[in-house]
Amino acid sequence: MKPRFFIIGDSHAGTLMRAARALRLDFAGGSIMAGHYMNPDFFRIENGRFEILSDVGAPRLAKRLADGGLGDNLLDLDMPIISTIGFNAGSFASQFVLEGLAIAGTLGEKFISRACFESLVEDSRCGALEFYRALKQAGKTVYAVPGPQRFTKDRKIVFNAFDAIMTRRVSEMGVGIVDVRAETTDSDGVLLPQFASTSDLVHANDAFGAVVFEKFFATLDREVRAPRKPAGVQPARPAPQAQRASRVPAPRPHR
Repeated sequence: MKPRFFIIGDSHAGTLMRAARALRLDFAGGSIMAGHYMNPDFFRIENGRFEILSDVGAPRLAKRLADGGLGDNLLDLDMPIISTIGFNAGSFASQFVLEGLAIAGTLGEKFISRACFESLVEDSRCGALEFYRALKQAGKTVYAVPGPQRFTKDRKIVFNAFDAIMTRRVSEMGVGIVDVRAETTDSDGVLLPQFASTSDLVHANDAFGAVVFEKFFATLDREVRAPRKPAGVQPARPAPQAQRASRVPAPRPHR
């Protein structure tokens, strides 16, 4: 019997939610708010309670928890959590190209080093990284899902480099990665048409979600038999001051 789980994230989590419904899986949660609201600091933890700082996200998370009969605190969950937070590579790559930035193998007016690029990725997703760190420090079982590989040729290198950095950083915290790129992309690394939403050029569809869940449950089964050794989780930063999550700072490259 497949275990119950909780979905949390941006609009890509909405794709997973709809796929889970279609598959009649036992789950709670779903999309909370647009990904760019969760890139900077977007939550705080006080007295053991997880609180989203956005007037949009806070009631949405509360409803997701209540609808699942799970109380009112994310940190009280006793089930695997699957998240898309921070893995909105498309928006990062678009902004990077629009600002004329470049890394090795790409064109642009302002070239930055790989080390600088890594710092830029981490700074631009500081809230998302802190989210995974906080959940692991609370002893939660957490899995992250890289977004569907929908990009144009001029953004492929940046898109892939972003995913590599985010995957490595959250893996170092002990977060599992449900990576279905090998199963859902063509020889150029682009999402296959049968897994792409026909409504836009960003999202995947229910078939993609089905592949994610197949791998997710296979990973859970494998780790029950051979649990991963806990990864060292870096200390959390001081809790951010309450702020409106809609105030998203524009990323600036480190020079």
